[in-house]
Amino acid sequence: MANLLCRYTILLITVLTLCLSSNAAFGQHHGSSGHGHGHGEEATELEEIVVTAARLQGYLEEHPQQVEVMSRAEFREAGYTDLDQVLNAMPGVEVKPSGTGLGSRLSIRGSGGGGKILVLINGRPMGGSQYGVVNLDSIPLDMVSRVDVFKPPVPVWLGPGATAGAINIVLTDRGDKKTAGEKPTRIGLSGGSFGKVGVTASRLFHPGEHRLRLSAAGNHKDGRRENSDGDNGSFSFQWDLPKKSAITYDIGGRYYQSEHGSPGPLYNLTPDARQSYQNGQLDARMQGAVGKTGGYDLKAYLDITHLKDEAQAGFTSTLDALTAGLKNETNWSTEDNRWAFRFSGGLAADRIDHTLTGDHHREHTSVGLQGDRNFSSVIATLGGRLDYSTDYGFQPAADGGISISFGKNRLKFNSGYNVNIPSFSQLYQPSHGSIDQVRGNPDLTEESVWTISAGFSRKIAEGRNFEITLFHEDIDDKISYEDGEDGLKRPANIEGSWRRGIETIVNWKLSKTAAIDMSWVWQESENRDNKKELTYAPDQKFKTTLRWTLPTGTRTETTLNCVGSHFSDIANSPEKKVDGYTTVDLKLIQPVTFAKSRMELSVLLVNLFDKAYDVHYSYPDDGFRVTAGVTLDF
Repeated sequence: MANLLCRYTILLITVLTLCLSSNAAFGQHHGSSGHGHGHGEEATELEEIVVTAARLQGYLEEHPQQVEVMSRAEFREAGYTDLDQVLNAMPGVEVKPSGTGLGSRLSIRGSGGGGKILVLINGRPMGGSQYGVVNLDSIPLDMVSRVDVFKPPVPVWLGPGATAGAINIVLTDRGDKKTAGEKPTRIGLSGGSFGKVGVTASRLFHPGEHRLRLSAAGNHKDGRRENSDGDNGSFSFQWDLPKKSAITYDIGGRYYQSEHGSPGPLYNLTPDARQSYQNGQLDARMQGAVGKTGGYDLKAYLDITHLKDEAQAGFTSTLDALTAGLKNETNWSTEDNRWAFRFSGGLAADRIDHTLTGDHHREHTSVGLQGDRNFSSVIATLGGRLDYSTDYGFQPAADGGISISFGKNRLKFNSGYNVNIPSFSQLYQPSHGSIDQVRGNPDLTEESVWTISAGFSRKIAEGRNFEITLFHEDIDDKISYEDGEDGLKRPANIEGSWRRGIETIVNWKLSKTAAIDMSWVWQESENRDNKKELTYAPDQKFKTTLRWTLPTGTRTETTLNCVGSHFSDIANSPEKKVDGYTTVDLKLIQPVTFAKSRMELSVLLVNLFDKAYDVHYSYPDDGFRVTAGVTLDF
């Protein structure tokens, strides 16, 4: 594995160097063509080409894609401390612990256990998710500029693996506007129930044209259940290099390490199973202009993961995973903004070395093109993508949509087709704390997914919006997990499935100091093989959040979350029914001025009324818990 890592690191650096050199030469030549004006194209700035955070909301409101966005200023104002909290606060999104001790279960618009959610960092895919792990803890919130959630069908330029939606985590960069009163240094301390202790620190350095942000964190928790304790630590950096002509460069890296127990479900307790996890990520990015109205974003990345599992039976296994890749997005529009085009291309290689299943590899590439046509009050989009993997061959993808505005109202229609190829965790045996419970299936075939949505939105006044969306999803050869007679779960293709429903979102500003957000998803689903409901697809999910600022300056946030009953197995066995539940969370934040520095004191009460419920079958929630914290900016 060390030799493999060395070879891929050298390859990545070589390819990146060639790309940077060639594009830098192109940018300098392009900027020297003066067209008789004496200043050439150098007047074209990258910030005018790329859709920045300030212009993003208007762009998303006009275009057919359905996207939710939360900015750095918003989650700082709300006092969120990690990405799980940010995503759980966004309409139609749910994040729950996986139950294995590592990673999270993600759901967008009630998708539950169906489909795939693509997680991206600055537009490039997280390599770790290829082996069934979505570890959001490795990305400190202090490094995040905004979070974009794309609801299906997603645009083709995001890449493959997004049939149930996509989450793009945008890291801080030179284009970010400084939040009012934001200081360069932030330190946070927290402590709470079940031995929870945490510390975070971040610092922004700005020497000359350089911009370097560093972040570090460490956490410990004991957990309510036996063997649910864990320790983790992380270090991250984001370095914006000096700008050259119209080209900008940045480099980022993250390292995360944890050691924790894997308690297992109640029907198969694993009080002695332990796991250690290490993950390193390295990113390099170059952005530049293409003509007067276009730009490109070239990314090179490297993901390295090492897992060590100590199973309840006493067997120890290891997993070494490496992903190296390149991704480029180039956009161009006519000067009158009538036409816009986005070209995307990606190339990646995955290597897996697992004690139980041996060595595996996959090379995959994709090429996509999307075009938008602006007819003033009507915007139409059409895109196509062709993916190729060495183990499953070619897979097509396409999406199309239309957005129609009239007054304060807007109609959006979208449709898309994608193919999901099985991940390594589905084909072979996963290694994330549950090797006593799950097996892989190397005979799986790919899924074919059709998605349709139609939505209506109305902006009644500033801070008062209403949106309703009808959606339908149809999957052929859907991959689902079957329970064997030996008590183990194994993935298998079923003939097909469908899921359809309605999502309603309301944002209502009550006054200058109060606002309420509501989202409700109602759905029904069916497994065509047995005419049963799909797993982890509750018929209803309702979430409402009331935010209120008291005369003392104290900010409060109360969240009511209701989830309907659902099943954890494809047979819909009564004994494996996950009952519905309703929970209430409460947060209090008190700003304090301390020695000319900004301080915030916070208290978070989760599951306020101590409702006992399962996250999924026999993985119980920890119940009521409290966390108190203090952050200091200086």
